[in-house]
Amino acid sequence: MKTWVLVVLLAGVVALLLGIITQLSGSAIIISAAAWNSFAQTLVLMAIGIGVLIYVNKK
Repeated sequence: MKTWVLVVLLAGVVALLLGIITQLSGSAIIISAAAWNSFAQTLVLMAIGIGVLIYVNKK
């Protein structure tokens, strides 16, 4: 389960980098920069949620 947290965090970092690159280049890479940043935020929140779920289940 810990690997899921790392995979989702890595995907969030990649999405954030794509959002930054899209913003700097001025043209959309598949979707707009705001959408990439929102997707990155969603992935990071998902990783936090999975981490909390792991922590609660251990108790």
